[in-house]
Amino acid sequence: MFSLLPIAALVAPALAQQNITYLTSLLGALNSAGLTSLATAAGQINSTATGQNVLEQLSKQTPFTVFAPNNNAFKGVPSNISSNVQLVSDIIAYHVLPGTFSTAATAPNTTVARTLLNDSSVTFLEGNKNQVVAWQNSTSGKVTILNQNTPVTVLNSTQVGNLTVLVVDGVIDLPGSLEAALTANNLTGLKTVLQTTGLLNPLSTIHGFTLFAPSDEALAAAQSQLTTLGSNATLITNLVDNHVINGSSVYSPEIAAAKGNFTSGAGEGISAVTNSSGTFLTSGNTTAKVTKPDIILYNGVVHIIDHVFLNTDSNAGAASSAFQSATSAAAQPSAATGAVGSPTGSGAGASGTAKSGASGLRVQAGAGAMALVASVFFAL
Repeated sequence: MFSLLPIAALVAPALAQQNITYLTSLLGALNSAGLTSLATAAGQINSTATGQNVLEQLSKQTPFTVFAPNNNAFKGVPSNISSNVQLVSDIIAYHVLPGTFSTAATAPNTTVARTLLNDSSVTFLEGNKNQVVAWQNSTSGKVTILNQNTPVTVLNSTQVGNLTVLVVDGVIDLPGSLEAALTANNLTGLKTVLQTTGLLNPLSTIHGFTLFAPSDEALAAAQSQLTTLGSNATLITNLVDNHVINGSSVYSPEIAAAKGNFTSGAGEGISAVTNSSGTFLTSGNTTAKVTKPDIILYNGVVHIIDHVFLNTDSNAGAASSAFQSATSAAAQPSAATGAVGSPTGSGAGASGTAKSGASGLRVQAGAGAMALVASVFFAL
């Protein structure tokens, strides 16, 4: 699928002469390790700005971790992707993480870390931060990349110079849109509610957000309480906004590290507790368990929960203040060499104190739209 070209010719045009020796050695080592398709793809991406940045970063010889698809994994890449050098560059960038990461962790354990992917056409996070990748240690001993259309598992690891190479059996999918994630995870009821209240499009275009997404089963279980809202636009909007944090993509390790409340789009507190039974979130008088964490989006993250937050209260001042705080925090530079949520990790909330609001997302839909939302609740 990827044509082999002379390594020196690939790296020379964009990189300083002193880096050529390193990169030639690196690509040679990948070939020797049997990762010939990855080595060839790494050479081809030098024709794009994204690829040049990846190669230049690697040539600094500081520690990096690479999820390295084996040759069989590359065979499954469709031709419309493999022939698009910019897209291949983005995919390679998404497989490279600053720092050293070990997959030998106690299960269950989820790790989220920044990658080198920062192409604005496929990444739209707060503060223009790099995209993250998430993986989980299972009780069976396997390490699996989360949020994949086809399961991707770590097969083995090796050291190649300054790189910790984690060989995987699939090419990791780039994060997609909110609408695609709702469909893929059978969140049909929530998708209809977001469309009807006018929140789906804003959530799909903002820089960074977190959505606590009730499953269809959760919506069905709350049917009687939800239908009492009728067509009350204010209460329904408040309820939906209380499931959103805007301005911050808050990943599961950050939730677990949280020491206090997050602030929802309606300005209400969401408290978090993690114990041996899982992660639990409370808004108003409702506590929900996170049943599927870290559905990574190109502009945020979704966590599926097993209850609807039956909280229709709001505090516009608190939402506005928290949103401004989150926006300011996102603009600050942060390290990218540790796991998100760790003391040295990157991203807003790494210390466990991130708070944000969604004051810019509140949409007052008409009575007809709210009647449709009510009909969705009745139908579940």
